[in-house]
Amino acid sequence: MNSTVELILMIVSLIMTGIILFTVYGFRRERGVIYLVGLIICRMMYSSSILLERHSDVLMTKLLFRNIQNTTQNLMVPFLILFVYHLVGRDKLLKTRWKVLLFAVFASWSLLMWLDPNLHIIYLTIELYNGHLVTTKTLYSRAFSLICYSAVVICLYFLFQYIRNIRSDYRKPGMWVLLLATLPFILEVIKFVNPEWSSWLLPLTVYCGSTGTIMLLIILRIKFFSTIPIARNIVLDTLQESIVIVNSSGKVIDSNNRASQWFSELGYGAISGRNISEILAFWPEWYKLSKSMESGSVEIDKWLNGERRIYSVNVYPLYTLGKAQGNISLIFDITEKQRHLEQMAQLNQLKDQLFTIISHDIRSPLALQFQLVELLEADRHSFAADHQEIIEQLGDQIRNTFGMANNLLEWFRSQVEDMALRPELLELSDVVEECCHMLHIKSESKHISVINKIVLGTQVYADRETVGLIIRNLLTNAIKFTELGGLIEVYAQLSGDMVIVSVRDNGVGMEEERVGQLFGEKQLNSMAGTLGEKGAGLGLLVSRQFVQRSGGDLWAESTLRKGSVFHFTLRGGTER
Repeated sequence: MNSTVELILMIVSLIMTGIILFTVYGFRRERGVIYLVGLIICRMMYSSSILLERHSDVLMTKLLFRNIQNTTQNLMVPFLILFVYHLVGRDKLLKTRWKVLLFAVFASWSLLMWLDPNLHIIYLTIELYNGHLVTTKTLYSRAFSLICYSAVVICLYFLFQYIRNIRSDYRKPGMWVLLLATLPFILEVIKFVNPEWSSWLLPLTVYCGSTGTIMLLIILRIKFFSTIPIARNIVLDTLQESIVIVNSSGKVIDSNNRASQWFSELGYGAISGRNISEILAFWPEWYKLSKSMESGSVEIDKWLNGERRIYSVNVYPLYTLGKAQGNISLIFDITEKQRHLEQMAQLNQLKDQLFTIISHDIRSPLALQFQLVELLEADRHSFAADHQEIIEQLGDQIRNTFGMANNLLEWFRSQVEDMALRPELLELSDVVEECCHMLHIKSESKHISVINKIVLGTQVYADRETVGLIIRNLLTNAIKFTELGGLIEVYAQLSGDMVIVSVRDNGVGMEEERVGQLFGEKQLNSMAGTLGEKGAGLGLLVSRQFVQRSGGDLWAESTLRKGSVFHFTLRGGTER
């Protein structure tokens, strides 16, 4: 080839290598890329020294540039090792002192080469033949070269395995990049095996800048640096959750530092490249989800540092072009959360026990006072007028207190999620009659007639205590908001398999806006009755909750100054 053409091609190849360096430098913050930048700089210096050697005629000048070539070649090896290690060896990053030691080994050998005129360790012979520098290396030098080539082969193997396990749509272009990257290495091996070919192989190694440009185009086209693992660094490694990525064959292909540390603490060591059947042997449910590439969640536990830790593992399949390529497992430490749940369960149990005790201790004396007051009210005509007024006021107070306490305790009981209702077939008329009897003194004090219009034989399937509580609350409200001499009616009608129970009064009624506010969430406001009766506002809230728990609904209709009617539904007919 004409020397001028050769020079032009070499310069063009160097320019291409410079473009590659400039582009890759823009990704220097990505994982391992800074070492790739160092490798490309060494490659540029190597190519430049070949160019200068080819166009010099003095033996010592050629030897100077040959030493530069060998030095940059030596330094390419640690740069390649660190690049590959950071790219695929994610379990533990090298500390700075080990990096320095790695470079020191190759730099020391390069120093011996520069001192070889005195030591004679590197070259046996150095001579010019037809204008080309021809050297014969010592056994030590050839052995070191074999070590370097072996290190490069190992790095290429790990890169091959890495690319083989990435997403399928990146696998093919990744393999092309790897193949083009091996061309310079293949030329160096040929030169090592056949040193006499060096004179015409040296320019070819410079022309590899064009293959590097093709590699760069492929990398930029598929966004290799931003999509594949080099850029997954900060996101995964800053997460506190452990992340493990498994391919379709069941091998771990990626994990963050937290996962590596977690498995290491469990005694598994490095997990990259290992099969999940080995590392998930103690957790068959997790292994089953990961093996089948199904989405799901499991809880696992493990003793760690003498303490039982509980973890939640969420497994998600990874799809590419509609095909499952593996799965990702996210491991959350929920030990503290589980402890809080257990503490809450214990506190809830204690709360329920206290509620049972308090319920008995409050209801029993109030019920006794209620009965005593009823006896006094039944015989109030035998007392003086001023005493009768005291008895009437005392009765009202005790009834209000007893009703409020009863509603409060029933509301509290309704908040317990596992509260069990005991539904049974009830004769609705009998339940209403019992409620009317319990409130007859209150209704008689306002000369209000309470009429039970429910037809005998009307049956509902519900909890007796619950139905009684609902009806008592509705009757109490009706009495409270009905004028002296008013009328209250209780009736029921069938509607499909439900029974609609209604409590109607001809009291003061309500505006439409007020009706809409009655059943607001946690509505505890209460208006004074026609004689100034007070209440806590719990009655309707408790009644509605128990109606809903019984499978029905509660609603109201009202017209101002004409009265109100409250309806609620219960299951009727037969047992369920």
